[in-house]
Amino acid sequence: MITMGIDVGNLLSKVVILDGDSLLASGIIETTGNVAGEIGDLVTSVLSDAGLGRDKVESAAGTGSGAKLLKDVDFCEDEVTCVGSAAGYLLPEISMAVDIGGQSITAILLDAEGEVINFMRNDKCASGSGRFLEVMSGAVGIGVDAIDETAAGAKKPVQISSQCGVFAESEVISHVNAGEDAADIVAGLCDAVASIVVAQARKFGVDEKYTLTGGVARIDTINRVIREKLGGTYYQFPHDPRLASAIGAALLAGME
Repeated sequence: MITMGIDVGNLLSKVVILDGDSLLASGIIETTGNVAGEIGDLVTSVLSDAGLGRDKVESAAGTGSGAKLLKDVDFCEDEVTCVGSAAGYLLPEISMAVDIGGQSITAILLDAEGEVINFMRNDKCASGSGRFLEVMSGAVGIGVDAIDETAAGAKKPVQISSQCGVFAESEVISHVNAGEDAADIVAGLCDAVASIVVAQARKFGVDEKYTLTGGVARIDTINRVIREKLGGTYYQFPHDPRLASAIGAALLAGME
């Protein structure tokens, strides 16, 4: 069965095409104010990559903060359910998925069947999220894509103690103004973000078999520190972790 999942996130929008549970094609763009037009173009592009016409898609589901703007889907589902569905289906061994999205961090507890049984999200604060990291790295003068390369040169990572985005940015700027090496600041930032993520994950109070999803999970330096701090057993998400929610939506579309 050919299905499509569309995730309109705060920072990025994603489209995936599945044949059963096999990923045929995917695409990612920045989310802008022109969601309807740009998502339509992305869908066309991803379908072309899959070698399919829109008529071959038997069911489509939307998710994400902008899902209500989607018109060409059969239904919409919340992000927690979609991430949980993707993680639980593709990694049946795990009992938790930690999604580090554009604006929030969500720890999702799964049962033995891969169903979501509980979740906790830092709704009131974007600390540790993709946007938080984007702002902090920008204060150092580098892009998010350069974080791993920059942090690799660290000799003495600085400590960033605040978990509040406003105060953390002030700390970062203070380190920059004090002449601290960019690599040491970025390494300290990675450690701070990892600590925020781990604190959210540990709210369930148990060691877990888990995976990491969302854009921040792609940053190897942060991913590694999270694994070191969190313990448990880590299972790598089998696709680009930014696609987890869209893949979950497509899997759910196949169950309708």
